This record gives sequence, structure tokens and C-alpha cells, in this order.
Amino acid sequence: MSNLFSTLHIAGTALNVNQSAINIVSNNIANMNTEGYHKQKVNLSAINIDTPIFNNVNAQINTNLGVEITSVGRYTTTFLNSYYNDQITEQSYLNEQKNTVTNIANVFDDLEGQGLDTALQAFYEAINNFSKSPNDLNTRRAFIEAASALAKSMNKIAKNLDDIEKNNVGDGTNQHSLNNSKIKTTADSLNRSLDELASVNKMLANSQTGTLENNTLLDKRDTILKEISQYGDFKSDIQSDGTVKLSFSGIKVVSGNGVEGYFGVQTALQYDEYCQNNNIENTNNNNAVITFGKDEEIDYQNLNQKFDTGLIGGILDSGNSYESTKADLDNLAQKIADTFNEIQTREGAYYIETTNGNTRLSNENIEDYKIFTTDEGYNNITAENISINPIFLEEDGYQKLAAAYFPDNNPDINAVGNSNNTIEMLNTRNQADSIETTYNGIVGKITAAYESKTNESTMQDSVVQTLDNKINEQTGVNLNEELTDLIRFQNAFTASARVFSVCNNVLDTLVHLGE
Repeated sequence: MSNLFSTLHIAGTALNVNQSAINIVSNNIANMNTEGYHKQKVNLSAINIDTPIFNNVNAQINTNLGVEITSVGRYTTTFLNSYYNDQITEQSYLNEQKNTVTNIANVFDDLEGQGLDTALQAFYEAINNFSKSPNDLNTRRAFIEAASALAKSMNKIAKNLDDIEKNNVGDGTNQHSLNNSKIKTTADSLNRSLDELASVNKMLANSQTGTLENNTLLDKRDTILKEISQYGDFKSDIQSDGTVKLSFSGIKVVSGNGVEGYFGVQTALQYDEYCQNNNIENTNNNNAVITFGKDEEIDYQNLNQKFDTGLIGGILDSGNSYESTKADLDNLAQKIADTFNEIQTREGAYYIETTNGNTRLSNENIEDYKIFTTDEGYNNITAENISINPIFLEEDGYQKLAAAYFPDNNPDINAVGNSNNTIEMLNTRNQADSIETTYNGIVGKITAAYESKTNESTMQDSVVQTLDNKINEQTGVNLNEELTDLIRFQNAFTASARVFSVCNNVLDTLVHLGE
């Protein structure tokens, strides 16, 4: 009789175990498309006999206790995950670099005829017409309009570059500008991920290894670590209980269930004030400065150089890219101003002035009639501040254009066509280091950077995708495998149910025989 009850017990445990196994398979199938989910499996073992029975086979058979689930395993690849996260760090950096050069290229793109290339061509076309008819009022007006359009085109590009840079790293002085920048929102997102990791650490420490709850927490932990890896070169040290110690460049960031500190962002002005107050050399060249600390205490004032990869590194480096492009554009603006201002005001240059119906050549105060200027004068001209001398925008101001050139200082109003100052302006187009050549060099530099960063980003995307596929092969849910397991456990469940039913019928018969 005892053997019959033992068999019923064994069949009962088998029913429960196989039902649980079927539930695990069903859970795998349900989450086969869930991001970050790792396949799980039941680990089975025979229930151990507490009392040794030595070589008595019959006694061993009579004391069999059946099957049990020792744990719920989770498929994982620790090495691949670590390498994968490193590649995500690099991918985020390169993608941000690609975004930067794409934005710069878009600013210089000649959309609807408003680009700098179009403005330069129109400017030289106006010079060409001016040189053919230096006495003509319309050609002089057209020259001023073309020069003004060229200056405004450079102003627009410079402003667009400034706006994009501010959107990325702020303007370097204004706190409101920094708070609305990409670098600040990115640092805030990173800090939220740190809090989430600490929370998961706490739950992992209180959960039992090899359980569904523990496996779900491990999935969440790995997802958070993947998110954090986007921001920079963070190192994770996974403990035996599944918790993580997170560090950045030797700095403890998350330990146990607590966050050691948070990443903040200062303006360049704030950091400069800190350097001055502490007699520290300021080597920062960015509008934003990354800090680290807790409870309003800053332990590390400048981590910019530590973020040499990842999304944060890409955003910081984007500021340098914009500054470099603006410097090239500023040099072009200064070159345009120097080139045409020098021809306009050189020795022997004369402008044609008509007063009360009388036309004359004059060079009186011609040094004040430079074509390009700024609100602050003729020095330190940049793409942002270059403009037309207001004198030329006054009524009849176009008359101050030096249309004639008499190097012997013997002006002849009837010889203006043969002694044409605008010919020299037109000849600048054919110089080896012409303005258009300089501009094409800037565009070529941008184009090369765009192609290079796009290729690097595409290659890195491919590396990450390959690793992602490899990890999914080893940890993801394979529907064919799950269906095979489902049939296996269903058959075991059905067989156990039949054993249980037979034993139950035998027991029922024995009970009735004893009546």
C-alpha cells in the first residue's frame, strides 16, 4: 500500500513540475519579441533521499520521491554583453559625430538659392557687370546689393552654426541656454539610469538566485547597463548576487544599492570662475563642462577629457567641430573684407560723384569708404558681424564706390572706362588663393568629414548589429526549440497524469475490496 502512495506522490510531483515547465516555455514564447528578454529554462533533478539506504535496491525504490525544479536558468553571455556594451559606446559617439557633420553640411547646403556659393557667384557677376559699365548707376547699385546679400548669407550661416551649437552645449555663459541644451538633458537621462540601476541592485540583493523574479531583475539590469553604455566608457563589475558596481574612469558611480554621485553640467563661465578662485589653469575649450558629485558638492570639476567616447563625448566634441567651422568661416569673412576694402581704398582709387548735375572724380576721405565693415569698425571681422558700410546704404551712397583707378593721381573723368578699379576686383577671382577657392576648401573639408563620419558610423552600426544577432542567437527565444520543449513537457505531463490516474484507480479498487 505504501508503494502505491509513493507512486502517487511521484506522479503528483511530476505533474506539478511539468506544468511549471510548460509555464516557463509559454513565458518564453510570449516574450520572444520583448527587448532585453533572455530565454529561461527549468533545471530539474531527482528529489534527494535524506537517509542513505546503501545497497538495498528495494528500499531505494520504495523511497523514491520524484522530481523537483532546482532553479530556473537564464541564458546569458557575460563576455559578449560586456564587449557589446563597449561597441554601443563607440556607436553612440560616432552617430553623434555623424549628426554633427550632417548639421554643418545642411547649414552650408545651397537651399533655394540662398547658400553662400550662390551669393558668391552673384557677387562676382555684379562685379563683372560693374567693371563693364563703371559709370552706370544701376551696376553700382547692383554691386552694393550683391555685396550686402553676401554679407547676410555669411551672417545667416554663422547664426545657424551658433544656434546648433547652443542646442548642443549651450552658449557658455547663460544658465538657461545650458538647461535647454542636449548635453544637459543627456546628463539628466544618465542620472536617471543610475538611480534605476541602484534600485535594481537593491531588489537583486533581496531576491533568490534562480527564480523568475531574479531572472527578470537580471534582464532589467542588463537593459539599464546597455542604456548607460551609450553615454560613455562606464565599467561594470558584476557581483555574485547579480548586483553591479559601476565606475567611470576610476570614479565610483554606483555601489551596492546606492548612487555615489551624479553627473552635472556647468557653463564655461562658471568653470572659469572656479579656476580663478582656486588659482587653477583653465584648459577648457568647450561651452559646457561635465562635473560629478552628490548633495550639491562637486567632487570632480571637469570630466570633459574623460568623456572621449559615447554620446556625451560626441556632444562635447560637436562643440569643437562647430567652433572649427566657424573659425574657417570667420577667416573667409576677413579675407573678403581685406581683399575688397584694400582695392576700394588703395592709392590711386577714385569714386565718381555727381552733385547738382556735375560729375567728378574724387578720393576725398576714401579711407572711410571701405566696403565691408562691422558695427564696431573694420577690425576683427567675422562671418557673424560682417556687413556693408552704412555709408553705401545711404541715399546715393553707391557713388562712393571706387570705380576708377589712376595710379599717377591724375584722374580723368573721360578715361574711367580704361582706368577701371573694378577690373582688379574681378581679377581676384582668378588668383590661386581666391575667395572662391578658400570657400571650396571649407566645403571640401566639410564634405570629407561628412563622408568619413558617415562611413565610420555605418561600419560601427554593422558591428553592433552583428553582435546583437550573435547575442540573440545564444540568449534569445528560438521558436522551434520552444515548440520542441513544449511537446516534450506536454508528453511528460500526459504520461504522469496517466500514472496518477492508474494508481488512483488501483487505490479505489483496493479500498472497495476491503469493504
